[in-house]
Amino acid sequence: MHVARAKEYEALLGKVTKSSKRAKLMSVQGVLFGFTFMMSTFETSNRTMIIITMGSFAGSVGLAAHLVLGDAGLAGYAAFLVVGGGSVYHAVRSLEAVEVFKEKYEAAYRECTKGIEPDSDQLGPKPMLNPLLMQDGDHDVDYYIEEAKQLFEPFREEVLAVLANAADPTGETVTVLSNTKGEERAREKTRLDYNGVAAKVKDYLRATLVVTTMPEVCRVWGAVEELKAQGRLEVVSIKNRLRGGATSTGYRDINMSVKFRGHVCEIQIQLAAILEVKHDGHAAYE
Repeated sequence: MHVARAKEYEALLGKVTKSSKRAKLMSVQGVLFGFTFMMSTFETSNRTMIIITMGSFAGSVGLAAHLVLGDAGLAGYAAFLVVGGGSVYHAVRSLEAVEVFKEKYEAAYRECTKGIEPDSDQLGPKPMLNPLLMQDGDHDVDYYIEEAKQLFEPFREEVLAVLANAADPTGETVTVLSNTKGEERAREKTRLDYNGVAAKVKDYLRATLVVTTMPEVCRVWGAVEELKAQGRLEVVSIKNRLRGGATSTGYRDINMSVKFRGHVCEIQIQLAAILEVKHDGHAAYE
């Protein structure tokens, strides 16, 4: 595995925090909902017409505010439009950027999956959802982080090395990234996403395998199945966006949860071509 390439991919995966993406997507989705509602109401897909209509409506409201409340009402309404309009403008531009990168993601995906039928096993495993999945026990963040640290080296040697070797025995085309979740981020995720239940965090111990082709993706999955058959791990959840739908931003990967020695770990399989588009797309999400 090339050290420089590993550092590059690690930077790409870690650059955008979930909190910034969540905040951005909330504003983008709000504007998207507004446009969708207006398009449905006026039975049109012409975004320019919708903007003109909304502008005319805003002007009418401003005139009414002036007539009813006088100059003070008009000034307050104008200030509201400046602040609100700026936020909407920023969100619309972000939405347009997301749409551009969705097309780039889709182009990279089509190139990687050329000649493969939709929902084929050549796209990797079938999704397997497990919404009630949790770590064993009812412990705190410190306990699970310590458990993850103790399992880190065995997980790398007994699982990740096997998967990487299956993808490419030469080590030239596969890159493996692995770590344990930071304490601060684990506490934040527990508090914000899981109402303080530390057992619901599934990625205290996580890894990413970056590969270059779909056959390599399938060889990684084949090695996972072999480890499962040997009783060395248990697959407990699979999100396969290479086989199913992409994320709301157009991104695709495979994200699976496995139990290794009783601890739920996360394994991602990423296609390098799609990950490299993600690098260019950071500005759209930040």
